[in-house]
Amino acid sequence: MLDDLQFDVFGPLTVRRNGELLEIPRAKHRVVLAALLLHAPRALTAEELIQQLWGGEPPLTARKTLQGYIARLRKLLGAEAVVSRASGYAIAIGAERLDLDRFNTFLHKAELTTEPAERARLFRSAMEQTNGTPLVDIPSEYLQQGDGAALLERWLNATESWADAEMAVGRHAEVLPRLRALVSEHPFRESAWGRLMTALYRAGRQGEALAAYQEARRLLADELGVEPGEELRAAHGRILAGPARSTAQPAPPRSAPAGPRPGAAGAPARRGCPYTLPPGLAEFARPGIEADLIRRLRDVSREGAERTAAQTLNLYGAAGVGKTTMAVRVAHAVSPAFPDGQLYVELQRGDAFREPADVLGELLRALGVGPGAVPADSGERVALYRGLLSHRRVLIVLDGARDEAQVRPLLPASPTCAAVVTSLEMLSTLGGTRHVRLGLLTAEESREILARILGRERVAAEEGAARDLVRYCGRLPLAIRIVGARLLERPHWRLETLARRLESERRRLDELAVGDLGVRDSLAVGYAALDAPERRAFRLLSLLETASFPVRVAAAALGLPDDRTEETLERLTAQHLLEADFVKGSGVRFSYHPLVRLYARELTFDVDPMRSRHGAVQNALAAWYARPAGALVPLRATPSASGPAARAEAVAAAGPLPPELGFTA
Repeated sequence: MLDDLQFDVFGPLTVRRNGELLEIPRAKHRVVLAALLLHAPRALTAEELIQQLWGGEPPLTARKTLQGYIARLRKLLGAEAVVSRASGYAIAIGAERLDLDRFNTFLHKAELTTEPAERARLFRSAMEQTNGTPLVDIPSEYLQQGDGAALLERWLNATESWADAEMAVGRHAEVLPRLRALVSEHPFRESAWGRLMTALYRAGRQGEALAAYQEARRLLADELGVEPGEELRAAHGRILAGPARSTAQPAPPRSAPAGPRPGAAGAPARRGCPYTLPPGLAEFARPGIEADLIRRLRDVSREGAERTAAQTLNLYGAAGVGKTTMAVRVAHAVSPAFPDGQLYVELQRGDAFREPADVLGELLRALGVGPGAVPADSGERVALYRGLLSHRRVLIVLDGARDEAQVRPLLPASPTCAAVVTSLEMLSTLGGTRHVRLGLLTAEESREILARILGRERVAAEEGAARDLVRYCGRLPLAIRIVGARLLERPHWRLETLARRLESERRRLDELAVGDLGVRDSLAVGYAALDAPERRAFRLLSLLETASFPVRVAAAALGLPDDRTEETLERLTAQHLLEADFVKGSGVRFSYHPLVRLYARELTFDVDPMRSRHGAVQNALAAWYARPAGALVPLRATPSASGPAARAEAVAAAGPLPPELGFTA
């Protein structure tokens, strides 16, 4: 029901029903919803929404595609939430259901109030409705530059007005975490720096206030080539003129360094060198990529004094390609360049992704903050975390990220730090990030890994069997490691013995498992991230035994329009469950990695009824058969792990097959 929905546009765009989070995984759907929420209850025309989605270069099917997005949102939220009007589309919700409306209500009252305590209370209530920078996970540059930019400026102004109101009633120390976070995320906003300096000064921390001015001055000069403006210089002059005006906290001795005092709440118990990296894997061979990543991180360390932002590397790619292994090996290799620490955290445990606040607690404890001193508020955790990393040289490894919203609070702000983030999908909207896609191994790299695990003599003695093993593994690093581990614990096996076992497609995934490693389990992570229609497509399209297929054939197999099918295929590609390639004269074509195809076929024979499987094959054949004879591509329905009976049923159900299609059982 509509009454159960709650919408938030501050921080990542979120929707909750009865307190439970509703997933809206597709970026275009979030763009449409964000645009409607920012204008609620006013309707937006189709042209306005198309502009938000594609800017000045919309596709020919833009209007039809938009209608599909609206239909999907209605299915998720309810038809009564997203309504059609004569002028376009609107979101129909009560003001109390949207954090932006509640924020605006308190903010308007605060701006009209002159009594200091009440003014501070109202501004505080306004800020309590927000969860950080608005729309941080919305990729639309038009939304961010237009309506989103206006909302961001309003939020920034409100944050500064809140700080002024709180300081007017003596709450100087209380505003520091949020102001520190503000200047970290918006380092060129002089008005925010001025308020941070004032809060530090009035809280009795004059040395830190002066240090903040020098940091702001350096950032402005290095990045923009300008000196601080009149407002910031005036704040600096007031701090120099005399002692702090409040004795709420005693000023530190002149010899004390800036930063948290030992023993203070949130202060690290020791500086030390926190080190939580797991052991590196020696049996790994990607020398070219590894050397390049090591060089990049070492360059970041050497250039740290000149940089104005921390450097982030995003290693992304399919399950099993060695993202974690590469990240850990590189982190070990560059550890001398980050003498203050190298921290590693897993962002996913089991099937669940961890909340940023939980991860921040782990990082703060690793940095020496006592369990009782970790702030409860997530914003304060971010501010303390980034403050502790300021001017340190620390490398952070964030393994298994879900998306940008999970990662942003965990990235250091100091230019002396760096982060390595691994993920299935490219985290394309993370600023200041270099993206590196890890693909399959070469045949030579695959054999080198086997040689490092088993010994070069054992591999050289059966070169032919070694080539077969690499081929059956599809040059997937995880599969190669599993094969090496199985042969290592069975020294009496010949390589040919395991190669014969892997030859059978029916049992190949069963063989590619050892200990806690398994190709099937690894692929299940990407599959679990899909919604129901995407899972159905992933399963059924695996029945098409062709090197690749276009959108049109996939649409016929699935019984869906081309635009919806294309969106589904792109999502599967983003999760690396499909590969996409542009073929001259044919456009974009999609294909499966051999092991991924086997996994998908297992699922389709376990999940999809016989009628669905037969229908997908027949419809795909009809789509191919409708093409001119010269354009036909060989296609055959492939048996699943269910054996000969399943092969026979697929062929029989498909009916008479045109011989030119090369359809075989």
